[in-house]
Amino acid sequence: MRIIVFGATRGTGRHFVRLALAEGHDVVAVARKPEAVTERHPNLSVRQGDVLAPETLDVKGADAVVFLAGPSEAGPTRLYSQGGGNVMDAMAGQQDGHAARRLVVVTNALGDHPSAAPLQRLLTRMARATALRHVHRDARLLEREILGRDLDWTVIQPPRLTDKPATGVYRTALNDCVRGGLTISREDLAHYVLTAVTSPETIRATVGIAH
Repeated sequence: MRIIVFGATRGTGRHFVRLALAEGHDVVAVARKPEAVTERHPNLSVRQGDVLAPETLDVKGADAVVFLAGPSEAGPTRLYSQGGGNVMDAMAGQQDGHAARRLVVVTNALGDHPSAAPLQRLLTRMARATALRHVHRDARLLEREILGRDLDWTVIQPPRLTDKPATGVYRTALNDCVRGGLTISREDLAHYVLTAVTSPETIRATVGIAH
């Protein structure tokens, strides 16, 4: 499978690229600064592009598109809504007869979920009312736009990300959060994102994930 990855230079993205290559996929890493992609592999190519600059986006030849771009600061952002929208526009605008329909997007678990435990609900409301309010609002804008797109999309909503080593053991919940799940390592998240790319049961669904 040929996978085009946005947000390949940091955190979850770096892990995803490595894991996808290890499974034999052809990977195209799109980055504003191509030199920031340090992985080397014969099945990896690097393409310059900025999700906030639609004229730089090219998704031709992709079997799946993975959007892992996210803000690195807590201030006002349009990286999810505008950046994700631009990527979906690029997918819709393909004219080469091989238009990618599969889209996997990672946002966050700051929305409301029916199975959230009391502590989980409290912490989420505090975060989205204070430091993470802009990140929360922008992610929800993207998710609402995705609903109206004619794509085979999946939205993955992780809680707080950590840099702990992969455990290979995590929980997921379809169209809900993982009850009591407060963290997930970036490496475990990357592993699940790769799994979701080829999981038909996640198409047109949101997925909660946590340890």
